[in-house]
Amino acid sequence: MKKIALSLLFLPVVAMAESDAEIALNDAIGAARLSCSGISARMENIKKMAGIGTVVNAAGTVAGAGGVAAGHFKMKADTKAMGASMAKSQSDAIIAKLRKQELSAQNQAALKYAFSISPDLEKNLKILAEQEDTKEQTITAYEALSANSQKTINEQQKKSDTLGNARTGLFAMDTVSNVAGAVVASKTVADDDFIEQINKCVESLSKLSDARTRVKVEDGANANQQQMNLSQNILDKCGEYKSLDLKQLNNLGKGAMIANSVGAATGAVATITSALGTNKKVSTIEAYSQEDAKKFFKTNHTSNIMGGVTTAASLTGTVLNATQIKTVKKTLEITQACEEALQ
Repeated sequence: MKKIALSLLFLPVVAMAESDAEIALNDAIGAARLSCSGISARMENIKKMAGIGTVVNAAGTVAGAGGVAAGHFKMKADTKAMGASMAKSQSDAIIAKLRKQELSAQNQAALKYAFSISPDLEKNLKILAEQEDTKEQTITAYEALSANSQKTINEQQKKSDTLGNARTGLFAMDTVSNVAGAVVASKTVADDDFIEQINKCVESLSKLSDARTRVKVEDGANANQQQMNLSQNILDKCGEYKSLDLKQLNNLGKGAMIANSVGAATGAVATITSALGTNKKVSTIEAYSQEDAKKFFKTNHTSNIMGGVTTAASLTGTVLNATQIKTVKKTLEITQACEEALQ
């Protein structure tokens, strides 16, 4: 009996061999693991770049909006300076006529036509016509008006220069942010290799489904339940890739890239025209040169408009990047759930 019992210990253990269907299923699981792994890492990178793009564009939007505001207040200062310049020229013209003693009745009529004469001025002119000894007093009064106008010109010109330089700097910042935003946006697009990887993953899942069906048909109740549960979990979690719309993701990325490119181009124009509008001083424009005044205000107005377009482009890029992040997060949930099922 001892010999028989002892001999039983050395009998070979016969393991149940896998069926052909189970072998095919194992191969299909391995293929799915190979094709569907690593997708989440690539999506994390896209998410990271979209986040950077949002921050960059948001900073550009703030800078652009600040530049537009500075440009608005600059034009107000320029308008005040231009008004003071015209008032000074009027005062200086009257002083010159008084000094030349050309204040005849005809000259008084001409002055009334040329300038918007206040009641006090008209009264002074009448007094001057009757009493010659008041001429110097009148000249002194208009010299004071001229000096006050010059003071206003200097104050408003200084304010205009400060605001103009701020506008130029802020538009330059927005331009740089749009250039950076365009570069970043180009990194948030799923390239052909990535799309091909998704397609291969979906294709491997189709083969996995076929292999699982074969096991059910051929092995029936004898099928390896652990293997069947694993394959079903992979199909459930990774099957979401079939409904994944990478076109939407790419359209958002390309939209942000286009918006930033437009912003970069208009920002460059806004920055240049802002610098030109700041370098040109109101004080150098002849008070009655309507053509020069129009050119001056047109340059500054153009800068403000282009700056507004640049700011809008930055805002558009911000919105698109933020929307893209939502899409990426949803995709990441799919990829992470799939890769957990593959383990």
